[in-house]
Amino acid sequence: MNGDDVIEPASDTGLQLQPGPLNAVTDVPGITVGHYTHDEVRRGVTAVLCREGAAAGVSVRGSNPGTVNTDALAATTIGSLVHGIGLTGGSLFGLAATAGMTEWLFEQGMGLRMDGAVLPIMSGAVIYDLRLSDPRIIPTADWGRQAAEAATDGQFSRGNVGVGAGATAGKGPGCIKTKGGLGTASLVLPGGIVVGAVVVVNSLGGLIHPLTGKLYATDGGFDIPLLYHLKDEVRDEVASRANTTLGVIATNADLEKSQLIKIADLAHDGLARAIRPMHTMRDGDTIFALSPYASRVRLEDTADAKLTDLVGAAAADAMVLAVLDAARQTEGIDAWPSVTDARAAFASR
Repeated sequence: MNGDDVIEPASDTGLQLQPGPLNAVTDVPGITVGHYTHDEVRRGVTAVLCREGAAAGVSVRGSNPGTVNTDALAATTIGSLVHGIGLTGGSLFGLAATAGMTEWLFEQGMGLRMDGAVLPIMSGAVIYDLRLSDPRIIPTADWGRQAAEAATDGQFSRGNVGVGAGATAGKGPGCIKTKGGLGTASLVLPGGIVVGAVVVVNSLGGLIHPLTGKLYATDGGFDIPLLYHLKDEVRDEVASRANTTLGVIATNADLEKSQLIKIADLAHDGLARAIRPMHTMRDGDTIFALSPYASRVRLEDTADAKLTDLVGAAAADAMVLAVLDAARQTEGIDAWPSVTDARAAFASR
């Protein structure tokens, strides 16, 4: 693949990036996404697969993560290959779903071939959603298998689906509660590079400024300092439902692990522009960055450091747009209103 195969960005100024054809992470060649959502409880799993493999990096900024195979993607280790990322509800029980995705890839003959064996390499992370609905119904390997089998390179469902089914946001003090969920976005860069993001918003922090009623992602409001503090003696009924926002950045840019780790770092900046507060002691915020081997683009006039900055800046923007997509697509449930309904309630006060 080369730059001629991808829609070039078009704008009057030449500065504003445009979305890919699907405005989804599946605009990146080699990426497929599938969900399984349980029909009795608000809980599910999402598989982000790259069947031909991808170079990968990870950045964990939250202080209470639940992850699998992230140490292998650290800067000090040799691991760099993955065939998929599992994003699951069900807290640590969700790791069973990741195992099911691994088994499905194995059955399809997809993975690293060594000594006659096929080794699909998965990484993943979980959100805590056990208090939103029946904690006795937990993710299984079969959930992961069904999510992997449903994976598509086209448009996929967002909102209250897959790992987004049990997601909630704004649980911290001084925040406006809303239903969280899953969103996606993509951006096309010069030379045919595509940067895509998928995110599940399940944060302690909120999307809406509690003094203005506006979205942080579109209206900022960071010049208005806010107090976020819960005294030890105050019963913590809401925040204890726990948190963690997860994301995957994918790009067809020709990048190696060290660059992808930095890009995952930069993508967290996007979360901090859209959710406040972010990366707290009760969040397990984790972002993976992937460069599938299926079809890579290299900018001949751009050195590695500049390419990292180019893709990293777009990754942060794509993550903001994915959070906004989650906000638009997610419907309210019970005591957790949609973002639209929560803003309307604020305006009517």
